Amino acid sequence: MGKRIFVSYKYADSGVAPLLLAAVLGETTQARHYVTLLESKLKEGDHIYKGEKDNEPLDGFKNETIESKLRNKIFDSSVTIVLISKNMKDSSDERDQWIPWEVAYSLKEITKNGVTSKTNAILLVALPDENGSYSYIVNTLPCGVTSWDTPSLFYILRKNMFNRHDTNSSQCLSCSSPHHNGNDHSYAYPVRWDLFYDNIDDHIDHVVKLKENIADYKLTKVVKAIN
Repeated sequence: MGKRIFVSYKYADSGVAPLLLAAVLGETTQARHYVTLLESKLKEGDHIYKGEKDNEPLDGFKNETIESKLRNKIFDSSVTIVLISKNMKDSSDERDQWIPWEVAYSLKEITKNGVTSKTNAILLVALPDENGSYSYIVNTLPCGVTSWDTPSLFYILRKNMFNRHDTNSSQCLSCSSPHHNGNDHSYAYPVRWDLFYDNIDDHIDHVVKLKENIADYKLTKVVKAIN
């Protein structure tokens, strides 16, 4: 049975590395082109549900309206992939931006026609910026450990990272900071695009396994008024 994947992304963010497929079309590469590339790599039978275009403001919508727009797209999916891009988050209230709501409804159990959906597995995929760098969101510390700049992310994303109830961490002798061990530290599991694209199925399977142990994580399912 094919995977049903919901993709949340900043549709028109051009702060991403150029792609050949956009150049062929005579277009400036945007986050949406990475979704097209992802679709081309999925196995036959897999299906993508795309998030809302970000040219429609949310500030005039009631929660019920937002829910009705997202329910049908997210209800039938079991995995949500969030494409992190350099300009994904703007300075407006997070409640007025699509991505936090898309993640919130991915995490909630939604009832439709008497059937209740399950919480989606969540995979965060960081796209390279226009210079091909990931340093806006992830860096390698001198001790060799990967460090994610979680404070720069939406509240609902950062709260679902490094959120195991039983934190498996140890003190680094090199930099004297605590580091998370293993690859089950986050329900919303982060990975760089280059590593993800080389092995898409394995990364999706990994977050599905994390979902099977959902009770091990403290989930945050609300969108907060933050800017």
